[in-house]
Amino acid sequence: MRLSTNSRQAATFVALKPSEDDSIPRDAYTISADRLCVESKRQIVAAERQSLRDPNGPGAGFSALVPVVSNWRSEFEAKPVPTDRIDQARALSIALREIEIELSGLAVVAEEGSRSRTIARARQVDKASGEVEKAVAALALSECAKETIGFAKPTNG
Repeated sequence: MRLSTNSRQAATFVALKPSEDDSIPRDAYTISADRLCVESKRQIVAAERQSLRDPNGPGAGFSALVPVVSNWRSEFEAKPVPTDRIDQARALSIALREIEIELSGLAVVAEEGSRSRTIARARQVDKASGEVEKAVAALALSECAKETIGFAKPTNG
């Protein structure tokens, strides 16, 4: 028995895991954006771990995180967004750009060696990270929301 196009779509929809937010379907866009988000977070963690071993200090390590976030944003922005999620996608893009900016600033301040300024800037990065997480939740990127990352505490004095 062949399924009609409408029947196939309905069958596919039922087979997919529903999102946390019932208003956002777990469709191809959500799955793709979710996978990209998870992979990007894992790359951030790997870059952060590598930065802890960087002999050039924490500034160089924070600088290494900027292109990871930039690539995440670029790849995310390249995805065609369903019309019902344009605002949520824009919010994530803005949040990712903000964290790029904050990480760049943190790298500069950390290289200068001021512990108090580095800690203050790290707090701004944490705040920006929170905005990314809010945007991830708003897009119902449920697998990504489960992945947690945290930037290393600056240790230079």
